[in-house]
Amino acid sequence: MDFTLTLNVAPGDLDVINGAQQKIALAKPVGNSKADVIWLAFDAFESNTIQWSEEYWLYASTASVTKSGTRITKLSEVQPGPALSGSVYPFSDNATFGTAVKNPDVPTDTFSAVNNMSYGKYPALTFGLSQTAQVNQEIQDRKPISASSVLATQSIQITPYTDIYIWLEGHFQSSTIVTDITGNKAVAKFGGGINEIAMTYDGKSGVFHQ
Repeated sequence: MDFTLTLNVAPGDLDVINGAQQKIALAKPVGNSKADVIWLAFDAFESNTIQWSEEYWLYASTASVTKSGTRITKLSEVQPGPALSGSVYPFSDNATFGTAVKNPDVPTDTFSAVNNMSYGKYPALTFGLSQTAQVNQEIQDRKPISASSVLATQSIQITPYTDIYIWLEGHFQSSTIVTDITGNKAVAKFGGGINEIAMTYDGKSGVFHQ
């Protein structure tokens, strides 16, 4: 695994969090948009370890990107993965991703797909990236980190960042679209040689701090 995030919670705060039936939620910003998908949501323990590698899969779905609380069901996904950056994946009328084609207009840190699904079948589909993580020793396999509506015949470019948003979530699970994060969120800034970060929850501010 390339990155490790450790989130510590004092026993007294843990009682309050679990008593309120809240979970720790993580999201990843993509491109210039705000985090709009809960990547991971999990029960809090005194010490929580999340590990992941910078590997991504492209997926397609019919989930609505405008309704908060929509759970994303991936209907098609790039196989075999992980997806190649700097390339375009055609999504066919048969609802499958084709072979990636290198494209100089797609940056090396960006993933791209073109929606060739016929307008008559689906005027628009939702495309995004998914990523695997290990949360407290359990694998969370290829959970969506982003979701964008792409009209038939159009293409999308997706650039993931290494930052992680962290907050307490009382309503939604992993792979859920959220139009607004209600909790106070912290940001763990990975990259630039930083691949391990430890943070501790502060009950007074409701935020994880380094």
